[in-house]
Amino acid sequence: MPTVSWTGFFEPCVRAAIEHSAAVGEAGAEVLVVFDGTGGQPPRWLTDAGVKVLETGVCQGPAHARNLGASEAAGNVLVFLDADVEIAPDALGRIRDAFAAAPDLVALFGSYDDAPACSGVVSQFRNLLHHHTHVSHPGRAASFWSGCGAMRTAAFVDVGGFDDDFRHPSVEDIELGLRVQAAGGRIVLDPSIQCKHHKSWSLRSMVMTDIFRRAVPWTQLILESHDLPVTLNLDWGNRLCGAAALFSAGLLPLGIVTRSWWPLLALPVVLLAMAWMHLDFYQLCLRRRGVAFALAAFALHWLFYLYSTLTFATVVIGSKVSLVLGRLPWAQNRPEPQTASDSSPA
Repeated sequence: MPTVSWTGFFEPCVRAAIEHSAAVGEAGAEVLVVFDGTGGQPPRWLTDAGVKVLETGVCQGPAHARNLGASEAAGNVLVFLDADVEIAPDALGRIRDAFAAAPDLVALFGSYDDAPACSGVVSQFRNLLHHHTHVSHPGRAASFWSGCGAMRTAAFVDVGGFDDDFRHPSVEDIELGLRVQAAGGRIVLDPSIQCKHHKSWSLRSMVMTDIFRRAVPWTQLILESHDLPVTLNLDWGNRLCGAAALFSAGLLPLGIVTRSWWPLLALPVVLLAMAWMHLDFYQLCLRRRGVAFALAAFALHWLFYLYSTLTFATVVIGSKVSLVLGRLPWAQNRPEPQTASDSSPA
């Protein structure tokens, strides 16, 4: 578990990991906490519980912190948890049983539960959406999730672990999963392995994180791998909703500019179609918080699709434009810049 603080939601989350790890097997499970940076003296209750505490010395991001923890772990299966994730009592047992039952299983990950810790509208929406996305896509997966995921140590080492170039929380776990899958490893999403998310989201943090820490780097990974997986947020239903959100955003200005009624009549039809495609998610929102929250969740979901689709399109178009410009004669014939060694006398 990587962390940048000894306080806040870290304490209940790591306490849950300590408590439930004791029930896994005869010897229990080893718990390692990696402070990303210099954390000073760790809390007494942490070391008294037998937790192995490491620190990176300089803040380098959770990818590096997890790699450090993995290098010091003794087990043949690594379980990764975020510092704002409180694991369910039976989750570690389920992970143990899954690996014991399937020798060919390389990695698996779970899901947030449907009762997020933070009560804010945006926090409830964001965490319930993540829960719904994972619960509705069980089975073979094309990526990995390190919020609550496990991987065989040998496979983790074989692919080189997390990419240290990710200096902030981003898609380092997805990128790791892509490499594991490319190496022939089987990854499974098991929604019965659950945890509670303690993170508080604001509208601004949701939009900025989704765009710059998720959509942009994920699109770049897709372009580099030349593969658009039909899974999780990228299944056909989500792709259609992204296109519908973009189309619906243009209907109102189109109606005003053309002075036509048909765009205004088409708008509710498109929105209803989007709602129908994710009716089970909005029913979940309705059960959890009522009608007002379900309506707010739909508005936030529409916004999520709009900026995610725009970001994807912008990165793809920008990549294509850069590729075309790089092939132009003036770009190909540009002389290489001189280095100090080139210009120095022999």
